[in-house]
This record gives sequence, structure tokens and C-alpha cells, in this order.
Amino acid sequence: MLGWRNVLDPRWLVAGAATMLGLSGCGGKGFAASNESAGTNSSGGTDMAGASAGGNASGAGGGSDSAGEATSGGTVTAAGAGGGGGTATVKCECPAGHYCRDGTADCFDCAQFNRLHFTTPERMSTLSDNGQGAHFPRVGRTGTDLFYHFDGAGLRYTADASTSAGGSVTGTVASDSGPLWLASDVMGAGSTLMGFNFLLDRIQAPQRSIYVGQWTNGALNIEKAPLPLNADKDDYSVAIALKPTADGIARAFWMTNRDAPNAVLVTALLVANAPVAPVPLRIGQATCPASDTDVTPWVTNDGKTLLFSHTRLDASCAPNGEAKDIYAGVLRPATGLPTEDPAAPMNDVNSAMNDTEPSFSADLCDLYFASDREGKYALYRAHRR
Repeated sequence: MLGWRNVLDPRWLVAGAATMLGLSGCGGKGFAASNESAGTNSSGGTDMAGASAGGNASGAGGGSDSAGEATSGGTVTAAGAGGGGGTATVKCECPAGHYCRDGTADCFDCAQFNRLHFTTPERMSTLSDNGQGAHFPRVGRTGTDLFYHFDGAGLRYTADASTSAGGSVTGTVASDSGPLWLASDVMGAGSTLMGFNFLLDRIQAPQRSIYVGQWTNGALNIEKAPLPLNADKDDYSVAIALKPTADGIARAFWMTNRDAPNAVLVTALLVANAPVAPVPLRIGQATCPASDTDVTPWVTNDGKTLLFSHTRLDASCAPNGEAKDIYAGVLRPATGLPTEDPAAPMNDVNSAMNDTEPSFSADLCDLYFASDREGKYALYRAHRR
């Protein structure tokens, strides 16, 4: 056994604080923040604190519809007007965990989420060229390793996503999806028994269920998770915030239809008898309610920033075609519920086709996602800029 029952220790308590992000509309500007939030990858990385933004954003480019930086007063400054006849090439020499902003040599901490802009997404052909399609990219702990779902085969793991497609994960089946390797074990308070560091969902008739287990040196040992994660209904697409509060209690987010005919995003602390609460996501200026059967959530370790995908909506909250976009929103770590600001599309990476299943790298400098923009689902990566 994996010691799960020791994980559900009722002595754990919850406390925490929230951060605020200023977001823009479903058909317009992309993501920007009023304050910089701390954040780490649910699949790996270290906890790093952000700081408040201190000044106005400086614009570049030709009037593109992407958000700029947030000022200390919470107002988002849009990108500025285009310049004259060209710019000199600047070499980026930032240390690990940092990125250069828009072709400058200025380095910025990837843990600061006051600004989310990305380079043009690159197709990860090594992981995507063979088979029917690839989904759910989730990074490991080294910065090069990656788990993903490969249609018809189940889960795969590669130690170096840039050079090798890796191989199938032993102990998984073709329906396994939503892999998530955590930066540390989820364990019970005061327990000396092993908890779990890996999650996935699996179709086991008549429903899809969440499984937890241990990934150790290439070997995976899993079992079906009990309450609150499974309730004999469809439960799937799980995300974990490892340290949303000072108490160190992990918080889970996942899709379920246990209390409604249609699946909704819910959250709960990983403690005994924890209540399961719906997460009422809102999208764009019209604050459209999220309604997809799978929003493929991913959350930072501090529980403040949520990535998800949703069918594109127009100003009246009606589906604008059938394609999905990637969104970013802000949560209150103490409750797992959104702030007043609606989630906003990440326009730097979204295309006219389906863009879904987002996650960040361990150092928060790269965004991974799946898209069918080139005919079938493939994995993509975009660098912060």
C-alpha cells in the first residue's frame, strides 16, 4: 500500500493569502497581472516569491493586441507603438530561471507572473511525429524530462524531450492520461509512511477515475485514490498545488460529475473528510461561466495561478466556433476559488485551432501544451519573453 490513508490526516489545517491579477477580455488582450505572484510548477521546481511591479510598461512592436506590464496601482499598460527601421541583435545571457524580455539583455525572474508573454510556439516533433497524436505534456524535475499521453499507447516518459521520444511507462494502460509528477511527496502530517508523488486518470468501466502512486527510478506503482478524489463518478484531469498555505497542506483541482449531470472543476484539500467545492471559473470581459466537460487544469505549487483550456466564447458567452483556447486565472490559495478578475486568454500561444492541456516547466520559463493546429494533436513549447 502507498500509505494514502496516512495522507488523509484530519489534523492538517489550512491558511493562506491570495494575490490579484488584472486580466483582459475573451476576444481581446492577453494575460497580465496587477501584482507579481509567487509560483512553482505542480510537476517540479522550487518555491520562489515574486514582488510587486514597480512602474509603467514600456511598449514595443507595432500596436499588437497583447497586454503589457502592470503598474503598482493595478492598471495594465498596453503595448506601445512600433518603432522605426529595425533593432540590433541582442544576446540573452540570463541565468537559469530567468528570461530576456523582448529581445533585450534585461533578465527577469520566471517566478514573477506580472507579465506572461511568449515566443512563437515550437512544435516538439520528436514527441509528436509518430502515431495518432500526443497530449498532456507534464514536465518532471530535471528541466529536460517529460511525461505525456500518446494516443493508442498510454503514457510515455522521456529523460530529454528535445532529443528522444522516450518509451511507454510500465504499469500504465492505453486509456491513462493526465500524468502529473510532483516535486515532492504528498504525505500525512507526522507520518513516516510514504505518500504519493504521481497522479493520472484511467478509464475503468463504467467511469474514469484518478489514481495515485510512486514514480521511482522509472518504475510506477499506483492504486485508485479514495475520497475526496474519487466518488464512483467520473473524476479526471487532476492538478495539485503542493504548498498553497503555510501549513503545507496540498490542494487538488480536478474535473468531476459527482454532483451535476455535466462535469465541473472542483477543489479540495487532501485531508480526511475534506469538503469538495466547485471552482466557478469566469472568462473574459463578459465574465462568461466556464462550462466545458474538461478544462484540463494545471496549477502552480503556491495555488495562486491556474492554467486551463476552454472553448472560445464570444461577447455574449456563446461558443465562437468549436476550438479551444488556453486561459490563465488567479486563485485564492486559502480556498482554491478564483478572485474577482475573470481569466484571460494567452493570445501569444493560442491559434485558430484547438490549444489545450497547458502546463509550465519546472522553472516556469516555458509553457507546454497540445494543439491540432497542424492537422493532428502535437506537443508545443513556448519560451517566456
